[in-house]
Amino acid sequence: MSLSKQIIPHTVLMDEFDITNLVNFRNDQKDSLKERGIKLTYMAFIIKAVTLSLEAYPIFNASFDEQTEEIVYKHDINVGIAVDTPEGLMVPNIKRANTKGILTLASELENLSQKAKDRSITLDEMQNGTFTITNYGAFDSTYGTPIIKHPELAIIGIGKISKKPIVVDDKIVVGNVLPISLAVDHRIIDGADAGRFIMKFKEYLRDPMLLLLS
Repeated sequence: MSLSKQIIPHTVLMDEFDITNLVNFRNDQKDSLKERGIKLTYMAFIIKAVTLSLEAYPIFNASFDEQTEEIVYKHDINVGIAVDTPEGLMVPNIKRANTKGILTLASELENLSQKAKDRSITLDEMQNGTFTITNYGAFDSTYGTPIIKHPELAIIGIGKISKKPIVVDDKIVVGNVLPISLAVDHRIIDGADAGRFIMKFKEYLRDPMLLLLS
């Protein structure tokens, strides 16, 4: 963390958007999946949306080598998930997350989180991450300024989902709103690229069918 803050000029973009369709879809499916032993969390959908956004904008899945001053693009998308454990923060990652469906991501996420908490996580499961997600919404927080995991180039923070008034077809209704914070390495990624990444990410989470069909 200290190294990251010392050498990476962070810039953070924040936004919030309506995910009511996703909330309704998950509520319709979670009980039947629970009977099959699958815990369907919002994070599984978020991971899938992140992988699709990373495929659209590969610079966010790269790293920067300070010694050679080269940008290193990664062939695999290994999504790290920050997990709060009794021993402190750990970041295991789901290997080749872009090749996996939502139910597989949900199962792997639950397995890695439990292994991190009971200290059975392996070194391989902790290494070679390419992009990180941190979920401070799990602790009732709305916004934060996440620290990039060096030598990655970006990290996305997920806040708590809240019911808020939103405008739909010029009418005020109550919707489920998700706040996010995207921190990027400003040496490599500028605000316009970060904005485009967020727009793509929002596009997928607003319509869960896009995630299922991708």
